[in-house]
Amino acid sequence: MKTATVKANNVNSLNAQIINILGFSSIAIGTGMALFSANTHAADAFDACPTEAFIVQTPSGIPKTFGVELGTGSYTVLSPDMGINKALNGVGFSYLDNYLYGWDYENATVGKVGKDYQVEPLTITKDSAAANQNFYVGDVAINENVWYGYRKGKGLFTVPLDGNDHPMNIVPGSKNNATYNITDFAFHPTNGFLYAVTNGSSGTLIKIDPSTGAHENLGNVITKDSGSFTFGAQFFDPDGNLYLSNNGDGNVFKVKVDADIPQAELFSYGPSSTSNDGARCALAEVPVGDSVDFGDAPDTYGTLIDSNGARHGIVGNMKLGSVVDNESDGYPAPLSDDESDGIDDDDGISMPTGFEIGENAMLIVTTQGDAAFLNGWIDWNQNGEFDTDEKVIAARSLNAGTTTLSIDVPNWAKTGETWARFRLSSVADLLPTGGVSDGEVEDYPITVTETGITISYYPSSSEYTTLAYEDLYPNQGDFDMNDVVMQLRISQFSKNDMVRRVAFDAQLVAMGAAYHNGFAVQLPDVGRGNVQESAIEWSMQGVKQTTSPLEENQTNAVLLFSQDLWQHATPGNGCLYFRTEPGCGTQYRATWQMTVPFIDSVHVDDMPEFPYDPFIFATPGTDHGLAAKNITDGQNPGRKLEIHLKNKAPTDLFDTRFLGMHDDASAASQGQYFQDQNGMSWAIEVPDSWQHPAENQRVDSAYIEFIEFAADETGETKPYWYLNAQDSLIFKD
Repeated sequence: MKTATVKANNVNSLNAQIINILGFSSIAIGTGMALFSANTHAADAFDACPTEAFIVQTPSGIPKTFGVELGTGSYTVLSPDMGINKALNGVGFSYLDNYLYGWDYENATVGKVGKDYQVEPLTITKDSAAANQNFYVGDVAINENVWYGYRKGKGLFTVPLDGNDHPMNIVPGSKNNATYNITDFAFHPTNGFLYAVTNGSSGTLIKIDPSTGAHENLGNVITKDSGSFTFGAQFFDPDGNLYLSNNGDGNVFKVKVDADIPQAELFSYGPSSTSNDGARCALAEVPVGDSVDFGDAPDTYGTLIDSNGARHGIVGNMKLGSVVDNESDGYPAPLSDDESDGIDDDDGISMPTGFEIGENAMLIVTTQGDAAFLNGWIDWNQNGEFDTDEKVIAARSLNAGTTTLSIDVPNWAKTGETWARFRLSSVADLLPTGGVSDGEVEDYPITVTETGITISYYPSSSEYTTLAYEDLYPNQGDFDMNDVVMQLRISQFSKNDMVRRVAFDAQLVAMGAAYHNGFAVQLPDVGRGNVQESAIEWSMQGVKQTTSPLEENQTNAVLLFSQDLWQHATPGNGCLYFRTEPGCGTQYRATWQMTVPFIDSVHVDDMPEFPYDPFIFATPGTDHGLAAKNITDGQNPGRKLEIHLKNKAPTDLFDTRFLGMHDDASAASQGQYFQDQNGMSWAIEVPDSWQHPAENQRVDSAYIEFIEFAADETGETKPYWYLNAQDSLIFKD
């Protein structure tokens, strides 16, 4: 809770900052005392460096002033009438005399505003460049008592505010630099530059030199899926955070302009208007407020104010359950305030059924006060965040009392302990973080369970199937089938004959080629859109991977294990390849584990046959020995070149012009792929931990029954060919 003493100390500290910035060492500044004299004004100046943001709107031709607490978006009407009949725009707060200044449209001059919120027009003189200009972009500098205004195509203009002489002049050279589309800008608290975020569907942060009007593009910081932004009010805090108020919905965004890659995040929900302008003291901290409710989930979910934690202004009687806490900040678990003070305010949601994967869960919601909206999230994938696709309740309108709701526990949810967040507010559509002016947030630890699951393994729970590839396609090559040798185990998780997810264990066994190849698995007839990408879990050599393996621009789900297998193996001393030459053995294996959940379960009869469709492809940007310029336009083939098991159709990224080239005799119309005219293929599967041929030893020499097996389309002839090897021709560690 803030006290008068704290406020006074803050003021003294802020005044000291002002003195330091301006270079004064012997001038004491009291609350409301002007450092420079301006035009005589009946109204007193504001208290030094107020913490609230001032928003000026002109809804009906009469400007009114709002005070906005940025922490929650709570606002009050400070003045319903500022004494003029047209807009006041381009507003800035003067740190030197504690008045607001902005462009007075009625009197075509700079207007001065004190504690009475009435506009006093200043008498200014304009040069020819400034004549007949109106300004909706403006701010007051920190290191000089000067108002700056901007018009696109016209330039940057200045008006000194101290004394009685107020000439308006254009900044030399600024007209040629006036190309950016903005509706407000703000002076940085320390570096003297102006900053703004441009309007439109994509907002770009720009840094403006006030001495020339030239700007530097610092990158796109925010994008809107539909419609566009109009940031009519922009202002700073002492830490260099720029706040942007969007006219259309009042949402306030926050951008750390000095970050390596600045990005805007929604900070709070404020007042909306078609005409917004704003100002605040950039040397004042942004307070949380005196009466605010926070969540108490772990801070990865956004709980503390420094993490833009979910927070609600406590007003009226709108709440979940019967109790709501007044907090100065969040108390993340396991040190939540519910535990520390013995008062559990998380009493608005009860969960009688628990959370069983693939089933419905019941929630009993109790609310008090006015009708409001409920939003809720559950971290199904247990990544410590509430993702967009984890929103379980969206803007559900509720009246006071008890309501029973049903939610679906998705197939892709992960079993174990996780967190849920529920937010009640008069604002319909909330994010899981950020501030709002009313209502309550409640966080709950929950447990997700799963029963009745059947796991099918291929080839078994303890064995691998072996996949061997010849990478000279569409040329037959030496046919030793050891250019890439992978081992793969597949697990299929089902309930009531409906497959919910699949898992892969893979390891690299051998590479007997200098070309670079990647490895992937396609799931034929399983759409890419039916994979819950955010819930895929995979690791490489036991190290969890953070990038998605689900390949883009594919109709079917295609999972990339590696773009370049040579990144995971090293030839031994004196060896050219990995585990194909005599004396080049090793027990080392690169390994991958991957679990892929489906959004909608797939019936076991509709799943692709084991082993699905594992394939290799040419590593992008590497040579693959192809001179077929008519296919690859003289470039390395990359993802255009794939090698699949016999009669497995390629993916969408394969260049079908390879089919029928050189030794390939594919006939797509007959479902025949990746085989030559004798039925020999460039890839084989051996459902066992197979011993592959040594380097330059043909597979049909090392395994003399292989030709009979390969020639039979049914695979019924010599099905166990891989058990009868010429011992001297196979590779041994």
